[in-house]
Amino acid sequence: MENKYKNKFNDDLIINDEIVKTDVAPIFGDDRGYFTAINFESDSKRAYIIKNHRAGIIRAFHGHNKEKKTFYVLRGAFKVIVIDMKSGEWKSFNITEKGNNVIKIPPQTYHGFVSLSDDSKLLIISNSTYEESINDDVRMPFDILGKEVWEIDHR
Repeated sequence: MENKYKNKFNDDLIINDEIVKTDVAPIFGDDRGYFTAINFESDSKRAYIIKNHRAGIIRAFHGHNKEKKTFYVLRGAFKVIVIDMKSGEWKSFNITEKGNNVIKIPPQTYHGFVSLSDDSKLLIISNSTYEESINDDVRMPFDILGKEVWEIDHR
């Protein structure tokens, strides 16, 4: 049987005509501290926080046919993997509180992540209520791409 999942390591991953990529939410600071500007889209209905107590916690994979999400790193770092539900193409991204700290997850995308640091925290903005999300939820095993996708290459 041919593996339907194809890694888009060096290429753009386009799902529903949207390029899935990381971005940076602007951070403004002075002698008092800093703040991060987080802009919500007009169709946002819910925000929630996911906190992992230690590095290495994997939360994967699930997806939604209708729901779209935006991940903002509040603390720490994460490896995020997204999979196109239709084509099976997938790509891995690293997001951190001090670098690329935002990734948008379009509908019809499986996604999962592993925390790369202790006490990591994500703010997630969704266009679905909790009830709408539960009814739109599709799950897959965390190791559908192989357990090695969750390994971290240290520099």
